Amino acid sequence: MQASGKVDKPLRPRAHLSCAPGQKITSIKFASFGTPEGVCGSFQQGSCHARHSYDAFEKNCVGQESCSVSVTPENFGGDPCRNVLKKLSVEAICS
Repeated sequence: MQASGKVDKPLRPRAHLSCAPGQKITSIKFASFGTPEGVCGSFQQGSCHARHSYDAFEKNCVGQESCSVSVTPENFGGDPCRNVLKKLSVEAICS
């Protein structure tokens, strides 16, 4: 599984997920836009979490070889905590 994309672009940053050739994204193990903690394999929600983070990736990525999701508060159900620097952590399963 490869993930790439920058979330520090000023206009419409996107998160990109892709699997190895011949594989598809079968599930989203974790997704959080806000202040997630940890590393791949042990991510946890932080004190700030957008409620539709998981839904955005499940809807756009499951069943696909690769996908791209716009990283904006609106795409994840709104700004979960104002005046807090946010980041996005996503873990997907390919098979």
